Amino acid sequence: MKKIFTLVIVSFLSALAVQAQTLKVTKTDGGVVTYKATDISKIEFLPNETPSQPKVIHEFTGYLTVKNKMMNNARFDNGAKIKVLQNGSKFQAEFSDKQWGTGTFDITMDNHAINGTGKMNIANPNGGGSVKEYDATMNGSMKEIKINVPSLMGGTDITWHYIEVSAASKIAGDYSGTTSLMVGPTFGPYEATNLSYKITANEDGTINVITPKETFAEITMVGNLTIDSYTVKNLSYDKGTNSFVRDYSKDGIKVHLKSDGMMKLNKEYTFQDTSKMIVKLGENGVLTITNSYSLTGMPMSISETYTGKKAK
Repeated sequence: MKKIFTLVIVSFLSALAVQAQTLKVTKTDGGVVTYKATDISKIEFLPNETPSQPKVIHEFTGYLTVKNKMMNNARFDNGAKIKVLQNGSKFQAEFSDKQWGTGTFDITMDNHAINGTGKMNIANPNGGGSVKEYDATMNGSMKEIKINVPSLMGGTDITWHYIEVSAASKIAGDYSGTTSLMVGPTFGPYEATNLSYKITANEDGTINVITPKETFAEITMVGNLTIDSYTVKNLSYDKGTNSFVRDYSKDGIKVHLKSDGMMKLNKEYTFQDTSKMIVKLGENGVLTITNSYSLTGMPMSISETYTGKKAK
């Protein structure tokens, strides 16, 4: 095909040299360009040039503090991201956070100082989650950037702070999965599915675990057992095992149990020695919570193993 095309062009140029003194080209916009035949040595049809793509030059994760008439530097530790892109001599910054939305800014960079204007897209929690666009400004450095949104809640400052992502921040979130339960060393396992566990991060690097209401069917002597929700706070990070651990035997936590079998239960019980929770997030994103505990007045200990993934 290329040879045929080349022959056509060669024939065209030969005919041009013999029959015409000029070449007239009419463009798609109606403009006309005329060339002398003696000035043309070769005609080539080239593909369109691919536009240059912005290049990511910085990308960091941090936390936010938000200040307005409703909040006084409230902290949000959801892994907010700042990304800086370069396209030729122009720079652009992109902001993203689970709660405070997304933003795009045209910026200047001078000795690591960032300044610019752009738009923020933030969902209204009281408006059914509908997203609204706001004018915003950005200024700061790659360690701390303030985004000012004048028309949001009477004026809102969203300040992004760079920080190395903590283990607590990485593991925080809502999870969906399954719990396997053992009563004593021999009864079980019994399963409860579609369970939502919630993990929150504390500023000191510890985490809190909020368990859901769990129902297990046909447990020996107990029948259908329902374990109400409770919260275990301040699990500490163990770097050696890459897990969060807490013995909560003496935390005074109570839980309500209800059953409909021969052994009927319907009251609150206090966790006692030994009640221990271990939380670990695998490299594959699977969360495992091992929760072994004893309850005051109960003859046998209970062991639960929860596995789940972050809910999307």
